[in-house]
Amino acid sequence: MLYRKWGNESDFVIRFTSSWDKDRKMVEEVKLVMLVHVLELTRVGALDRKLSARVVKSLEEFEMEGEGYEDVHEGLEAFLIDRIGQEAGAIGLGRSRNDHVATALRIRMRSSVLELLKLILELRRTALSRAKDSIHILFPTFTHLQQAQPSTFAHYMLHIDEELSTIWQSLFCSLKSLNRSPLGAGATVGTQVPLDRIREAKALGFDDVLVNSLSASSSRLDLLQVSSMLTLYVLTLSRFAEDLVVYSTLGIIELPDTHVSTSSLMPQKRNPVTAEVARAKASDAIGHLVALFTNYKGLPTGYNLDLQEMNPHYWELSDIAINTTIVLEDIVKHLKVKENSVEGFLSPYTLATDEAERRALGGVPYRTAHAKVASEVSQGIFSPTINFQQSISLKRVVGSPSPTVLSKDLERGWRRLEEDEENYTRYRTAVEERLKSVEEWKNELLR
Repeated sequence: MLYRKWGNESDFVIRFTSSWDKDRKMVEEVKLVMLVHVLELTRVGALDRKLSARVVKSLEEFEMEGEGYEDVHEGLEAFLIDRIGQEAGAIGLGRSRNDHVATALRIRMRSSVLELLKLILELRRTALSRAKDSIHILFPTFTHLQQAQPSTFAHYMLHIDEELSTIWQSLFCSLKSLNRSPLGAGATVGTQVPLDRIREAKALGFDDVLVNSLSASSSRLDLLQVSSMLTLYVLTLSRFAEDLVVYSTLGIIELPDTHVSTSSLMPQKRNPVTAEVARAKASDAIGHLVALFTNYKGLPTGYNLDLQEMNPHYWELSDIAINTTIVLEDIVKHLKVKENSVEGFLSPYTLATDEAERRALGGVPYRTAHAKVASEVSQGIFSPTINFQQSISLKRVVGSPSPTVLSKDLERGWRRLEEDEENYTRYRTAVEERLKSVEEWKNELLR
């Protein structure tokens, strides 16, 4: 053990407290943070330039091998000392694992969120494309999982897009809070070394610094905010996945062959397996979020090793969100609406509300018209005076499935998507441009 030289160093204690294996998910981010720290130490004259160059070259060779370390940070420093000699221990100046891990966590989560935001944009584009091609395709709506009123598949797809748009905006806003750098905050109160925290932050692609050193080293609020949004997003996808299961079971949509599986006994089955797993992933996501919240709720201010145990839950959550999005985008792109089946599935009773409204607009009090139509339905003598397409066309309020209204809503959806795509590209480019300065900084040192 490199850091802790007292107390019980028994193997089972090391194994119990170590996060070595769990840290593999962010080893590249840890190396990047160490690189910027070394470059900053060199720039302020706290680290010899030649030694710094040797450390930078050795950093590139580090891989997570061996065992017996508390975490990747200890393993990395031990590797550098073993490779260069004891003088490499100079990199510990002005540095704590507390601020370094907090920085690496944010960089790793930032990458995941940026990837997910892009995937959600692709899913929204696919949903809008399906809506554009299905403005006149009949589709049922449900309340209490009973047939409600006739609609169109485009109307349903625009519902999906709007849900995703809401989540996207919230996730994008939480990214801005996440993208602040803790580096240079030390263990709790900073350091005597005159590190330029803002310069370090910009080099790592951050927008700004998390100012207070206690917040920087021990707060996980921004990571929890993102985790909450990831969980809410997966919950939203779970409802969509449930729709896919139900609609395919009712025979009104056909899922792509690549997303169904037959039974080991019943060869006729087309089980909606990927949609079922997508539905189940929400339970996993909730479990990870609950673990994060309950771990964090009673911690005193300052770093505690409990925070280390939270890290795997961040990666599990982001992986669930990313992988579920990829699966559902492929389903949306290739599923088929069985138009003939929909027409046969829709009950004429779904036109009962239209009939009651028509009578009310003709002068009959609505409650009276409602009761009369309900009586006709219960007696089996209800006969609608309009068909399904007429029912849809008569809906003129914003957000309804009327082709005229729907076309305007679709245009609004495309504009919203294009604006989000522009904001995303601008933000991601800014992060990537800042990160380029690390390579320039490193090359300047090695020249």
